[in-house]
Amino acid sequence: MIIKKGMTAESSVSSGILSSENLCLPAEFPYPYKPESFTGGEKEVLSRFFTNTDRPVFAVKNLPQEVIGAMFSRYSRTEKSIRRLFLDEFWVSAELGIQNITAFLADESEELEAAREKAQKFYRRVFAEFGDDSVIQMGSVHIAFEFVSQIAAKAIEDGRIAAAYMEKSTRYVDFGSKQNGHYLFTEVPEIMESPFVDEFVAWNEALFTAYVTHLPTTIKHLGKKYPIEELEIRSPKTGEVVKFLDIVDENERQKAEVAYERALKAKAFDTIRVILPTTTVTNLGAHFSGQAAENAVNKLITSPHSEVRLIGIMALQELLKVTPNFLQNVGHSYGVATRTYRSETRERHTQVAQQQIVEIGEVKKKSGVRLVDWDKDTDVKIAAQILYTGQGGHLSKRAIFEWARKIKDEDLQQNPDIWWSSRLAEIIVSAVPDRKREGLNRRHKLPRAFEHAFAEVEFNVDFGIYRDLQRNRMSTTERQTLSAEEAYVPPEFAEPGMERVLQDYLGLTEKTKKLNRKLLATNNPKLVRAAEYVTILGNELRFNVRANIRQWAFFSELRTIEDRHPTYRRAMQSAARQILYVMPFLKPLFTHVDWRRTYGLGRLRAEIKTQQKLTES
Repeated sequence: MIIKKGMTAESSVSSGILSSENLCLPAEFPYPYKPESFTGGEKEVLSRFFTNTDRPVFAVKNLPQEVIGAMFSRYSRTEKSIRRLFLDEFWVSAELGIQNITAFLADESEELEAAREKAQKFYRRVFAEFGDDSVIQMGSVHIAFEFVSQIAAKAIEDGRIAAAYMEKSTRYVDFGSKQNGHYLFTEVPEIMESPFVDEFVAWNEALFTAYVTHLPTTIKHLGKKYPIEELEIRSPKTGEVVKFLDIVDENERQKAEVAYERALKAKAFDTIRVILPTTTVTNLGAHFSGQAAENAVNKLITSPHSEVRLIGIMALQELLKVTPNFLQNVGHSYGVATRTYRSETRERHTQVAQQQIVEIGEVKKKSGVRLVDWDKDTDVKIAAQILYTGQGGHLSKRAIFEWARKIKDEDLQQNPDIWWSSRLAEIIVSAVPDRKREGLNRRHKLPRAFEHAFAEVEFNVDFGIYRDLQRNRMSTTERQTLSAEEAYVPPEFAEPGMERVLQDYLGLTEKTKKLNRKLLATNNPKLVRAAEYVTILGNELRFNVRANIRQWAFFSELRTIEDRHPTYRRAMQSAARQILYVMPFLKPLFTHVDWRRTYGLGRLRAEIKTQQKLTES
């Protein structure tokens, strides 16, 4: 599919202003995308629920929210596009009644179109009268992005408020397949138009070839390391722990075998994913409030990467078909001002950093997790807020805060060896029910009083971990430019039987580093920016996360569950451990953090539960 340079939104509201902006869009969609093959009847069906049938970016319409949610959730575990998945799994389902919706739309199409036009006119009057962003917070849209790079996916998913995402998972889906004879990598426009094009394509081919070659080796190696005969399995029904060889019931034995094979494959995918380049394309679905959609489009259009800018324009085109009034500010002078401000802010950040960074001494880069900053008055702030909202009277926050500060000063004078108040700590812990008791879990979060103190942690870990942890919405998370200089080596690569995998991986990291350095050495701004694409998921990245204590408790409890990716489990354990070192009185409240270092086949228990549910249904 060819995307013309200078393409603009299909709306008179926005086309004039956007066409005047210097968007520098690529001539073609960066992945060599070819429209899927649909029959005439399939296209007729799809046109009622999707804004197009021949582009990689499209919005969803006329479907119940539950269906859209279920459909997008399948993104994480399928190689299929959403439109093909819809036809194969949802359209044919008599239970969902989607064909009844289509029949209704066909019978009522003229009336529906008239009603839609009336609603849009009414909305324009409301917006003109109130002119407030709160108006577009009340509606929402669903949009799909397919065949976008890892760099683009992270740009799309950077929105936090009133946004949700579901992405194709490197844990459950084999990324070694080809589409129309082409491995799943983006042909970055800036590099494809440079003297490095042949080296760039060869580099991508080498990485995907290694991924395909070493995946079976990794599965075989892990099968020997975690043989099914030695595994202990907890029955979802009885809770009893038994060895696989002791399972007598043939049906239970078969379910255990299926669960084992799925857990083993997930472990292999987790291990081998470091080889994949950040050019690797993925599919993802997004749900935005109207305001979040507007923010996302403006952010994408001002990206330093042309792929991302093009995706932003394509998203705008599709969203204008379903909610044109939600996006009317994008093409207005307000939108221009917003995008100009974003671009100028990024440029000034870069200029200021380059001028001042020379005065900062070089520190040897170390992998790992480090607590950077924390609220020294966490005990005062949380205890004061608990008393403020729980009191029977109406004492001011100032009075309560000063009392808490006095209590802390007294406690520190009596015990100078600690840096928190034991009396305030008692108030904090006693104000929260025992979250360990039966029926409570990580979803029963700490109360909002814990939002009044913060901690900031810096991660210097592989890019794959960033992909996973970026999805923590209630935090301030920002990253540095992705570099090819350092790479994480999975411990499994150093084990006997994986010598060839390790050798190839180390060789590929060196190739990545050399090509990345070549792009940076050109001093060509376009190629310097595009160097981010010449990296792999195993390359290390610095990023920081600043969040309140309530969120850190939930975040660390969520990301240390036994079936989570082992590398980010360890990263989150380290973050939680350091936070609790400086705030030890909070240890009883980080109830569901799983401190166990490894579970081997971490997905095994979850897969057994899944097989049990499938049987019951």
